[in-house]
Amino acid sequence: MADRIAISPLARKIAEDKGIDLATLSGSGPDGRIIKRDVEGLTQTATPTAQALPSTTPASAANNVGLPDPRLYAEADRYDTQELTPMQRAIAQRLTLAKQSMPHFYLTRRLQVDALLALRQNVNNALADRGEKLSVNDFIIRAVALALIDEPEVNVSFAETEILKHYHADIGVAVALPDGLITPIIREAETKSVQQISAEVKRLAAKAADRRLKPAEYEGGSFSISNLGMFNIDSFTAVINPPQAAILAVGTTQERLYRDPDGHIQTAQEMQVTLSCDHRAINGAVGARFLQTLADYCRHPHLMMFA
Repeated sequence: MADRIAISPLARKIAEDKGIDLATLSGSGPDGRIIKRDVEGLTQTATPTAQALPSTTPASAANNVGLPDPRLYAEADRYDTQELTPMQRAIAQRLTLAKQSMPHFYLTRRLQVDALLALRQNVNNALADRGEKLSVNDFIIRAVALALIDEPEVNVSFAETEILKHYHADIGVAVALPDGLITPIIREAETKSVQQISAEVKRLAAKAADRRLKPAEYEGGSFSISNLGMFNIDSFTAVINPPQAAILAVGTTQERLYRDPDGHIQTAQEMQVTLSCDHRAINGAVGARFLQTLADYCRHPHLMMFA
């Protein structure tokens, strides 16, 4: 019967601590819901104060993070509950594991992308009759793939007693879904043109939206890219997707001023990126070299068209 009684989690916790029979209670909350004030003054049994609460409640223990359950501190009529989907639970567990087990460090730099944007515009003009359009992210994926082959020490995974050095740039591309995030993988991206990468990203994103991705299409990979530039996010840091050892967070493109070698003030289109690295597998100098190589491809994008 207790399970069918409309009662807030906080009120249920207080009632259980006081030994109150829920069937004897009447609620004053919305739709007769029993809330905190309905059970607080019914007995003289002491209720734990915020200071006396254990540092890890059953709910937080399940999450393995040692944080107090927020339901213990909120009035029931000021929030609603939404059960986590299997995807959200899997993401929460995976990201918690990544942050707890991986010593992350971050490298940020700006990429000059004037030439890349101009090349993209020219290519899209040529493809207009076919109804095709390449995104900036398609070019970034191609540039990252080539940079990983040029700097193979970043194209690795940490495996406790050894480091796995991947032969190919298998790049996971973050795709947002209503209840989470998934990273379908562009396999052997270094062997594919920007146009091929674009078509594959669109195909995998459509399958992800329809929940039709097969495990082989999103498991594994050697590197990931998360791009929030389309939402006008200047910069951010991303959590590494284990067992990979790095992920690139890509921000929006902005026009910035800079001083050229002759001392003149010029403008340039720049994109800020942040590389998150697992320090067990990648050190700072290796990560910095990778970003320099990536910057070279973005500054001279014709190099990625024929590599």
